[in-house]
Amino acid sequence: MEMTPDYLVKQCKSLNARLIEWRRLLHRIPEVGLELPETEAAVRSVLEELDVPLQESYRGVGLVAVLEGGKPSGRTVAVRADMDALAVEEEPGREYGSTHPGLMHACGHDAHVAIALGAACFFSQHRQRLPGRVKFIFQPAEESMGGAQRMLEAGALEDPRADYLLGLHIGDIWPEVGLGQVGVSFKPMMAAADAFEFTMEAVGGHGAAPHRSPDPVLAACSAVVQIHTLTGRDIDPLEPAVVTVGQVEGGSACNIIPAEVHARGTVRTFNETTRKLIESRLAEVVAHTAGSFRCRHRFAYHRGTHPVRSDPSVAGLVRQAATDLLGPEGVRLIERPALTGEDVSIFLKEVPGCFFALGASNPEKDRVSLHHSPVFDIDESVLWKGAAVFCLSALRLLGDSASGRAG
Repeated sequence: MEMTPDYLVKQCKSLNARLIEWRRLLHRIPEVGLELPETEAAVRSVLEELDVPLQESYRGVGLVAVLEGGKPSGRTVAVRADMDALAVEEEPGREYGSTHPGLMHACGHDAHVAIALGAACFFSQHRQRLPGRVKFIFQPAEESMGGAQRMLEAGALEDPRADYLLGLHIGDIWPEVGLGQVGVSFKPMMAAADAFEFTMEAVGGHGAAPHRSPDPVLAACSAVVQIHTLTGRDIDPLEPAVVTVGQVEGGSACNIIPAEVHARGTVRTFNETTRKLIESRLAEVVAHTAGSFRCRHRFAYHRGTHPVRSDPSVAGLVRQAATDLLGPEGVRLIERPALTGEDVSIFLKEVPGCFFALGASNPEKDRVSLHHSPVFDIDESVLWKGAAVFCLSALRLLGDSASGRAG
C-alpha cells in the first residue's frame, strides 16, 4: 500500500479515538518543570505498547525514542513535543479534568504529546515502508524555558543526528488559523522571550519616619513606570517589542519601610538589535532610578529563547503536505507573528525544521483555546490532522516517493 495523502488521512482519522484517550490521560496528570515522573511514565507505557524503542542510554531530561524504518536511508527526522503543564487551577466540571490541584494543561502540551504519539503509532504500523528513521523528542520545561536547552546539551539531536525537526502548537494563538486548519509561516512566528529582575535596597525603617531611610518601594514603583515607557519612546514604532513587569514583591507590614523590593519581568522581541537595546536600557533605567532615590540596586537579564523561525524550504514542504492532506482551505499562511515565546527555537537553531500551528478552538462546543487560562480546552476532533501532517512531512523529508512528492 502506497502511503499517499488519501491513505494517510484514512489511517490517521482511524487513530483519533486513541489520540483523544492519550490526551485525556495526560490532561489528568499535569506536572510542571523539568521532572515529570507521571507524564513520562504514561508516555513510556504507550511507546512500549507501540514497540517504539526508547533511548535508554540517554541520560538527559525528558524522553527520546527512535523508530528505525525498514527501507535504507541515511536521514533522520525528529518530531518534538513538549510535555509540561502550568501552575493554573483548572475550572471544574470536565470529566477528564486535572487530578493535581493547582496544576493544569492550560496550553495544549497534552495534545502535542498525543499527536506525536499518533505519528509514532502510524509509523510503528508501517515501519517496513518507512525510509530512514523518526526520532521522537518528548521535552519537559517548555513553560519555564529551560527544557530544550537541557535536552540539546544532553544530546537529544544526536545518535542518530537529526537532519530535520518538526513541531506544532495547538490552539488559537494565531487568529487566522481556524478550527482544524494548519498554519505555516515563512517569517518569525513567535518572539524571542527573555526575563529580567531587579532589586531596590535600603536600610529600612519606620513608616512614620520616611526621612530616616530611602524608600525601595517608591524606587521600585518609579522604575516599573519608567520601564513601561521604553517600547513607546526608545524603540522604533514599526519594530514589535513588549516589556512587562509581572511581579513586584516587598514589605511585610503597612507601617514599615522595607529593606528591599524585588521585581521581575519579561521582554519579547524579534530583532537582535532591539533585544540588545532593551537589555541595556533596562539596566540604565534601574540604575538611574535607584540612584535618584538613594537606593542600592541589583539587576540581572536572562536570555531565553530565540524567535521561532522555520526553515523556508521545510516550511514549504510542510505547507504542501498539509494542503495535500486537508485541501487548500485547510491551510493558512501566518503573516502576523505572536509575541509569545517557545523554546523549540533552540532546536530550530541547530537543524532545519518547521513549527506549524493547528487550530483547535471551538466555542460552539465550549472548547475555548484561551492559553494559560483555567478555561483552556480544545476540540479533540482535529488531533489526527496534526499527526497526519507530521507523518506526510516526515515521509517527504526522508525522500519517500510513494508519499506523493519526493523529499
